[in-house]
Amino acid sequence: MGVGTPEQARGFRILTGWKDAIVVDEARKAYAAADLRRMGFLALFRPRMIREAMRARKEGFRQTKVQGDPWQLGGTMVLAPGDRVLYAHRNAGPEDEAPLDAVLAAARGGAP
Repeated sequence: MGVGTPEQARGFRILTGWKDAIVVDEARKAYAAADLRRMGFLALFRPRMIREAMRARKEGFRQTKVQGDPWQLGGTMVLAPGDRVLYAHRNAGPEDEAPLDAVLAAARGGAP
């Protein structure tokens, strides 16, 4: 799920070749329901953020045009039927990511 418009989702599909569903939440209602916060401008200057940005650039990744809400932080959730949240990680900053082993363990039904 991403913050944006259906038109932006179509552009993402063309750019990446993604074939599966793309869900956009222009009003950020799902983000609010999941208690995902927005960051402020100063978060861009945190030491970890700068280190991660430099690492990504060294690995060949480049920031391109920003679409949607650039201040909205994301998260990773594993959901199950019956409104059950098996795992939730709310990003503390743009460089933050959920530990993949915990996400996969939750998706398999085990404890992270």
